[in-house]
Amino acid sequence: MRFASLGPGLGVRILVALAIVGALAGPAGATTYANGVDVSHYQGLINWTQVAAKSYRFTFAKATEGTTLVDATYPVNRAGAEGMGMRFGAYHFGRPSGTGPATINASAIAQADHFVSVAQPQAGELPPVLDLEATGGLTAKSLVQWAQAWLDEVKARTGVSGFVYASPNFWKERLGNTSAFALDGYRLWVAHWTKNGAPSVPAGNWGGLGWTFWQWTDCASVPGFLNCVDGDRYAGLDPGPIAIPTYPTGAPVASVPPTVVGTVKVGMLLVAIPGTWSGGKPIAFTYQWQQCDAAGNNCTPISGATSDTYKPTTADSGHALIVTVTSQSSSGGAAAASAPTVAVGSSGSGVVTRPAATTQPSIAGDTIAGQQLVSSVGTWTGSPTSFTYQWRRCDPAGITCAAITGATDSTYVLSPGDIGATLSLVVTATSAGGSQAATTPATGLVAAAPVPTAVPGALEAAPGEAGAVVTTDGRAQVTWQPGAVPDGSTVTLLPGERAPALKGTGVVVGITDISTLLPWPIDLTYANALPDGSVLAYTIDNTVWHALTSLASPTLPAGSIAGTYNDGTTLHVILGQPMRIAAFAAGHWGDPSLVAEGLPTVYRNGPLTAKRLSDGSVVVRTRVTVASQAHLFVGLAGGVTKESLLLNPGSVPIVVRIRHLKAGVTAHLRVAAVDPFKRRAALLLAFRVP
Repeated sequence: MRFASLGPGLGVRILVALAIVGALAGPAGATTYANGVDVSHYQGLINWTQVAAKSYRFTFAKATEGTTLVDATYPVNRAGAEGMGMRFGAYHFGRPSGTGPATINASAIAQADHFVSVAQPQAGELPPVLDLEATGGLTAKSLVQWAQAWLDEVKARTGVSGFVYASPNFWKERLGNTSAFALDGYRLWVAHWTKNGAPSVPAGNWGGLGWTFWQWTDCASVPGFLNCVDGDRYAGLDPGPIAIPTYPTGAPVASVPPTVVGTVKVGMLLVAIPGTWSGGKPIAFTYQWQQCDAAGNNCTPISGATSDTYKPTTADSGHALIVTVTSQSSSGGAAAASAPTVAVGSSGSGVVTRPAATTQPSIAGDTIAGQQLVSSVGTWTGSPTSFTYQWRRCDPAGITCAAITGATDSTYVLSPGDIGATLSLVVTATSAGGSQAATTPATGLVAAAPVPTAVPGALEAAPGEAGAVVTTDGRAQVTWQPGAVPDGSTVTLLPGERAPALKGTGVVVGITDISTLLPWPIDLTYANALPDGSVLAYTIDNTVWHALTSLASPTLPAGSIAGTYNDGTTLHVILGQPMRIAAFAAGHWGDPSLVAEGLPTVYRNGPLTAKRLSDGSVVVRTRVTVASQAHLFVGLAGGVTKESLLLNPGSVPIVVRIRHLKAGVTAHLRVAAVDPFKRRAALLLAFRVP
């Protein structure tokens, strides 16, 4: 990758391979690895057909350098390599710069954004790579900060942890042989040109992870290239398993809020770190700086301050600042604001530092639904003047987390939605040097609150406690976790059913002071198994019944108010609001699964014929479809009707024999349907009497 700058006016044409010749020359043991190459404009025109024909499995191509340069051959190389079925990845030649935390971060973020906009990494391609060969005069500590900021920005926008390309000596001499990147999950592409069977790997064998890609030579003879080219290997037979997965969809959600870095003084550069976002990827960021009062309240946008960097002016003196970051994916957008800075000071000398946690924040409390968790912010350097909080719900391993809407206090009461998850807290500290966030370790799994012995008939919901009510005849009981029922509301469970519901299955769940959706669902179970073949249903208006659908988990999907969940031993009815529940005999009159959600509409689906018989009567025939279980009433409009019972919705023949009809007149056949819930619909069919 040694060739950093681009030459002007590079012409581009596509070659078509007519022959495949040549073979890779390299050290022993190479057959255990997938072979690849890395390329840039320096290689000129490449015949990718010949490259792929020699079993080269992957390539990395230069996309960008610094903040402005674009490799003109990048789109051609991408199309050529991927067209031959090779795995493809993009790299950025870094040009580090900066004199302090703000300018260093600003430089790295600008270059990362330039790379993402040009390279546009896609699912199925190899992760992005930062090529570190230049220092820009930065110290080891500053260069580590620059590289971390570049990788963090790419990850924030794509959700992908990129790779670092460096030689062992460069890493040891210029970055202090740090293992921080390995510990953060960033893998290594090591550049060690040797004929040995393995490369030298810095940073303690990269934190014990070893190399993932190895540039073993700068002059491999590969068919398809006019000159020799960098030769690479992947530590495996196929790099496919580390390819970028399908990007998640949906609107972004801020998991770690934006922060502001820099000295908060007039004329000093501030830079916005956009934070961490779950949800849809890839995303793009836009910024709006705002001027607030000294306490960080009553904020208004600053005209024209829409970059990720900002220099306070004299008009900002005495005011705190915040930056609002808007994240946009293909599925939507979301905004999050940083913690306020301290009030902007006047220009002049003075040393201020960004806060840093020397003792991480922590969480204390019982991880049981209904219990309160409390936090400690830990200890910090940089003299923070304020703290903000964002609680997050995480997976059982405590790795994937999403912000909990509205949970921004130093304490948090565990809800039923936290059961089976873990919790973490992001604490953002602000001082005169800017803002910095620190995250607590995840808690243990949140458990359900113990359910007390059920009370017959009715029970008032108590703060922080689960509850249970059983019918007076013991046929069913309903339970809830703390927070599912508003504190002070009374839950009632009464037996009772109406025909055609099966006897002993009807119950009425009531909750005072609420008639719509509950904050979290409650759980209904029966003491005995329901009759075989029965259909469980609910009604909220005591007229129309709806068959309950099966759920894959005890969580109600959005837009659903009830469903059933079987845990392997017990059938649970998950209820999102008060309602009546009962079972019905499957296939019999009143089975809600056979009744339409709307009216029992009747449609004609066959020809209508009328034939006069020898005795003078007329036989009318047709076929109709009824959308619901129903009683059918058929006859002349205004005359005598014939009734039949339709237990299964569908198509049925209609045959009516009518006497005393005068030939040549127009008559009307009426087909009416009445479903088990007394809803009605009718179809009127005109015919000419023969």
